[in-house]
Amino acid sequence: MLSEALGISLLGSVLTLAGSILFAEFVGYLLHRLLHSDRFPSLSRAHLIHHFEMYGPTQPMRAENYKDATDGRASLGNIGMEWIAPIALVLALSWMTMSLLDVPRVYQAVALATMVAWPVFMFSYLHDRMHLQNFWMERTPILKIWFLRARRLHDIHHHSLDADGHMDRNFGIGFFLFDRLFRTIARRHCPLNLHGYRAAARRYHLHRQPEDELQNFPSGFRV
Repeated sequence: MLSEALGISLLGSVLTLAGSILFAEFVGYLLHRLLHSDRFPSLSRAHLIHHFEMYGPTQPMRAENYKDATDGRASLGNIGMEWIAPIALVLALSWMTMSLLDVPRVYQAVALATMVAWPVFMFSYLHDRMHLQNFWMERTPILKIWFLRARRLHDIHHHSLDADGHMDRNFGIGFFLFDRLFRTIARRHCPLNLHGYRAAARRYHLHRQPEDELQNFPSGFRV
């Protein structure tokens, strides 16, 4: 009776939820890739503080406490404006599109709530815990295999540099469907591209310089 009164169905609710998760994954992939592209330098510079100053290619990927790249910058919790501003625009456009298509308001609410909750879980909670030692998911039998595989792919993302110093692989966080579709997936670590690392240091005016960090980095893993 309630579903009839609201004009919704169980199938419609499930499809809305699944479609919203898939859409959020797609937007997250595109935005993450955009942040590494330098198309909007200020957004890229803000994001790459995390990649070069906190968890650079020659630095440990995990510590007891998460090193937050948003300290001293405008943010919402641990989410920087380079994420918040584009996502807010996508949410506004999604809401306008659903309203124009006369989608029932309950479905609109489910979709918008999912498009907020899923990125927060993936790109905030899960992502940050991938940089923590002894996180509970790596000790949970049901989740351990998936989490450790996803974390390894994310580690590769932090190490994979092209000749221009762009990190160009594994833009997903927990799932890598769109990396597979757009052929940006890498399953194995590759040698550190030192030329690319130096190019990134110059372009982003990094405080950490490659020469300062490579003394203890095995020479066989540099190119």
